[in-house]
Amino acid sequence: METQFIDLHTHPAIKPMGKSFNSQAGINSSNRNRQNSLWYTDAPSLLDKLANITTSLTKFRQADFTTLAKGGAHTIMVSLCGLEKGFVMTKMGTKLPGDLLNNLVIGMGKKRIDYVQKMDNYFTDLEMEYQFYRQLDGHKLKINGLWHQYKIVSSFAELEIDSEPDIRTVYIILTIEGGHVFNTGLQRMKKTASSTEVLANVEQVKKWDHRLFFMGLTHHFDNELVGHAKSLSGIVSKLCDQNDRMNEGFSDLGWQVLKKLLDNTDGKRILIDLKHMSVKAREEYYHFLEQEFPDEIIPLVISHGAVTGFRSRRQLVEDDLFNYGKFQSNDINFYDDEILRVAQSGGVFGIQFDERRVASKHELKKSGPFLSRRKMLFHKSKLLWNQIEHVAWVLNRHGQFAWGIQCIGSDYDGMINPLNGFWTAEEMPLFDSYLEKHAFNFLNSEGAQSLKEFNKIKASDIVDRFMKENAYEFLKRNF
Repeated sequence: METQFIDLHTHPAIKPMGKSFNSQAGINSSNRNRQNSLWYTDAPSLLDKLANITTSLTKFRQADFTTLAKGGAHTIMVSLCGLEKGFVMTKMGTKLPGDLLNNLVIGMGKKRIDYVQKMDNYFTDLEMEYQFYRQLDGHKLKINGLWHQYKIVSSFAELEIDSEPDIRTVYIILTIEGGHVFNTGLQRMKKTASSTEVLANVEQVKKWDHRLFFMGLTHHFDNELVGHAKSLSGIVSKLCDQNDRMNEGFSDLGWQVLKKLLDNTDGKRILIDLKHMSVKAREEYYHFLEQEFPDEIIPLVISHGAVTGFRSRRQLVEDDLFNYGKFQSNDINFYDDEILRVAQSGGVFGIQFDERRVASKHELKKSGPFLSRRKMLFHKSKLLWNQIEHVAWVLNRHGQFAWGIQCIGSDYDGMINPLNGFWTAEEMPLFDSYLEKHAFNFLNSEGAQSLKEFNKIKASDIVDRFMKENAYEFLKRNF
């Protein structure tokens, strides 16, 4: 039987929409052999894999719909995410030099980068990406003799109706990454956000034909709404300046946008994704929910995150002795007290497949590279298992069910450095099998005996929950 999965965070359109600027900007080709098609596949060659291992450069496509279908995707939450000017321009408005732009050009095309450098309206770019998906919504095409399609859905009920069993369907749920899409954060163009325009744009999104499920309020750079966490490192951090409003909280306009998104009088509440928010902003948000919604529990969403391993922002203590020192302490990752909040709210924690986030330098070094493919797959998948296990220990310690919030939040095609061996969504069945090995080993270890009895479930059930069931149940409750 096919291994199915649900992914809380993917970017299938970034590369094909970028390539569309070489011919007709914003046109999603129905010819899957064209680079501007969401169905165009570009599997990694041996040289591509070696380049990724040695330079972290991801030249291939990870989440096109052909690859997603082959990997068993049931539902994916696509992240609409306009490329921020901070990646292609300096604070003075001049073009960035060097390797960074070259890497972006490889994935998106030079004409797309030129367009982003000149454009002065992020919202029109958001609408272009939305329309890019809509153009082939329900369009059927044959791959290896079988009919395929993707469908954008607006409710859980649409996921349960399999009216076309002879067609392989990948379901799409819309999300957004970064409040700049409402046309903020254009200081490089000498523009200040207009509250009237921004709130009108939020209202427009809530009126889309297809429902937006959740959104992250900030991304990599100052968007005049919400402070962001430090996310860039190495040469990229030297070329791209993240300092403006980094680690700050909500602005007045940010509070207005938040209230409008959470307003449910029209039945179209948009949940908030915590990823990329500064710790200060996250804490302000938790306090806001407690004050403004004392009689309602609004679920917390982390679409593509990782753990710090520390008890809290103020208590940098590692209680997980089995995974001591295995995680990154950067505060773009999440603390144990936040993991508990997510569980108590009925939320979800998507774990990302980015080597730069999920392990400490020491742990990453231990994971390879190995010449043996089997060893590489075992050790790289263990990095993700460590994340799943840590969340379980935190919840077990507080008397909670340990396996109910962990989900896939791959961030494929979002300019990530994927786990070696698990290059694209096509490797999800392989990941599933290796994850079960780790779950089995854990449950048969001496340490697992200290789990509460209700948390001693089968290894296969743990993996099924991570791959699909936890996200499916979350959608059933909230979508």
